[in-house]
Amino acid sequence: MLDSLLTLPDAATAISAACALIATELADAGIVLACRRTVGAGQGDTVLADYPAGIGLADVAGAETVSVVVPRSTPGQGKPAEVYLVAWRSCGDRRLNADDERLLREIAPLLAPFAERLMLGSDGVVPPALDPETGLWCLPSFIEQIDRRFDRLDIEGRIGTMFAFGWVRSDGSSAPEASSIVVKGSVACLQELLRPVDLLGRIGPTRLAAWCDGVDHLIAAERGDRIVARLDSLLAGSGRHAAIGIASRWPQSGDDPATLLMRARQGLEQARLKAAAQARPAVRIWQPPE
Repeated sequence: MLDSLLTLPDAATAISAACALIATELADAGIVLACRRTVGAGQGDTVLADYPAGIGLADVAGAETVSVVVPRSTPGQGKPAEVYLVAWRSCGDRRLNADDERLLREIAPLLAPFAERLMLGSDGVVPPALDPETGLWCLPSFIEQIDRRFDRLDIEGRIGTMFAFGWVRSDGSSAPEASSIVVKGSVACLQELLRPVDLLGRIGPTRLAAWCDGVDHLIAAERGDRIVARLDSLLAGSGRHAAIGIASRWPQSGDDPATLLMRARQGLEQARLKAAAQARPAVRIWQPPE
């Protein structure tokens, strides 16, 4: 399958498709192909391609990761660089194991031609604003869009709330927590339940998020109960359950979007633990530590 993608005329399209294909072999995982220049100071790692699109290395710091080097097929040509392949799962997901790492090491050499094609013509790819699979804002764009609203909310004295959505298996199965079909079906459900002015983003392989202006934690909890029930109904009989984390921002608090998303994700992980233990959907509002 990977070999067939080499025939695509556009290198960026080919490598993005390759990352998506690899992700199907590593359930619930994100994939990043990146390069690190071996000479020169102050040059950060360059993302060549990723899945989900647009997240890149932004969410890897708090995730479970495995990284392997992609051997260069033409060493010494062009700018010296090390190409590497990263598989990651969102914080709270099952760990990547030795079998996953072994699979990644087997795949890495197959990506050398893709990386060489892309690096010959570009130092990297421009991250998309929208996730091609779901049509939602990618993580960096999602954060940027929320940030644009905070000054107005502060001036108007209005609260806002971040939702983080995820899934968990309660049947002990190692099958995916949320396949592409589950994610896309859940997006359609959320678009129906949320307001047109609310912002929706894809923040991980099996994680979605929403920002809602003017919604406090009490309204958010009520809305969360309705949403999680609808999301869970899509999963009936699958051994999966939906979970939601909630974090609200009061005006003039100074909290930025990344902080709100971090708190909502912490609430989500608490909700996922509860959903797994009780075999039913769960909602958890983030509370500051006492």
